[in-house]
Amino acid sequence: MIVPLVRGRRTARTATCALALCACLTSMGAPASAEAAPVVGNGGFETPVIAGQALYDTGSGIGEWNVTTGSVDLIGRDGPWRAARGRQSLDLTGNRRGAIEQTISTTPGRCYTASFALAGNTYGAPVVKTGYARVTQGLLLTQKDFSFDTTGKTPQSMGYVWERFTFCAQDSSAVLSLASTTDGLYGPVVDDVVVIPRPRCIGIGFDLGAGSEETSLEE
Repeated sequence: MIVPLVRGRRTARTATCALALCACLTSMGAPASAEAAPVVGNGGFETPVIAGQALYDTGSGIGEWNVTTGSVDLIGRDGPWRAARGRQSLDLTGNRRGAIEQTISTTPGRCYTASFALAGNTYGAPVVKTGYARVTQGLLLTQKDFSFDTTGKTPQSMGYVWERFTFCAQDSSAVLSLASTTDGLYGPVVDDVVVIPRPRCIGIGFDLGAGSEETSLEE
């Protein structure tokens, strides 16, 4: 089963939810969760360290990430464009559309927000780069489709945005993947992949701020 995520403004909460939110905020003197966030290994694609760029084909590893289909380009500190964070980033279309994945630890019943910086390779068509982020838990898929318009963007001003989506854990682990649906040689660029627990109210069953978001990143 696929759980699609729709971009847009959040709908208004009902009066009941608003009351639950007030009760929750009143009780939240400490941080929202004492649980450790799932560790996304090499979320900034800083390993291995490269100078320019390097192609990774199906079956290759990029730190904790595995290239599962196609190929991807790792862009280094002296590569053709700026990273969103740190010095390296990843083009999800290498010499063809590619996909990467890794397994992360989760707590059953807990909800999480996955986020990543998104831009696009400005060196060639198509202008709009597309792909998806996905969390797989057995037969349950939570998927967020994304697109990025490179119009007016340059290698020194990539216009990164932060894409976010929420999923709820069914087991002690989940598979996080990012994939391109852009053919050719110039695809979506990703960086700074993070997964964090969402605030919640114990006993109320109310998850704060669930939904998908897109936020601009200052360069």
